[in-house]
Amino acid sequence: MAFHTVVFTSSTSGSGATTFVQLNFKADVIVPTLNNGLQVPKQLYRLGFVGGVGTSLTNIRAQTPAFLPFPWPTFAPVNRGSGFESPPRVWDGFKYPLPMNPTDELDIYIAQNSGGSETEYVFVTLTDGTMQPPPMGRFFTVHATGSTTVTAGAFTTCQLTFDQAIPAGLYSVIGARAYSATGQAFRLAPAMEPLWRPGGIAVKAYDQMDPAGQRGYIYDGQVIAPWGTWMTFYQNVPPQLDMFCTSADSAQECWLDLIQLNTTTVYTGGAPL
Repeated sequence: MAFHTVVFTSSTSGSGATTFVQLNFKADVIVPTLNNGLQVPKQLYRLGFVGGVGTSLTNIRAQTPAFLPFPWPTFAPVNRGSGFESPPRVWDGFKYPLPMNPTDELDIYIAQNSGGSETEYVFVTLTDGTMQPPPMGRFFTVHATGSTTVTAGAFTTCQLTFDQAIPAGLYSVIGARAYSATGQAFRLAPAMEPLWRPGGIAVKAYDQMDPAGQRGYIYDGQVIAPWGTWMTFYQNVPPQLDMFCTSADSAQECWLDLIQLNTTTVYTGGAPL
């Protein structure tokens, strides 16, 4: 399955608990902007995941022409506060992602009842909807750290250093976790094809729980690799970490759930799948 994570964020007025206002799509390196929303890519034309956070957030709504004539899907409960709760309140639709029309506009609306202005964050994952069973092999988790000073309010690419060397071979990423002091979300930036940057919800505390489907193997009674394969990589060209933080954090941690596919070390071009 291919998927890519993006963010909608802007300061909103105190609309009230049930009055919806639009969030702006944050310019992305891959998915184009269309008005205040995004233009649905032809390769990733399904809505797979929605998670939002805001101090007084009450509702999240996704709007695109393909969802009509049914009412716009409205997501609740939400995460109220400065970060995602534990467990996070998210909508995981990877098993049955909602189809959209390529090149249409996808917009995100929210409601909040602060009585004033505040900034909301909604993270959306687009997918092709092709869920593949996890590959066979031994699964394990590796830990890595980074020390990049990130830009607040945007995805910033961080170089990772692994605690231990990964044996030579080709690996499949089947889940991930990322931590930073003010982290809200993350995604993995591949060194090779494809261009998509799959991601999830970040944590700001070591005891904070990830979305159950985000991890690669049995975590909360889930089946192995609920989100399938995120990407593959050779041990000498691992992915980098895109962190989205609300302040200029300068320390990151990442955990990758992996399966070794084989001991091949030669890259001949194209996506190694």
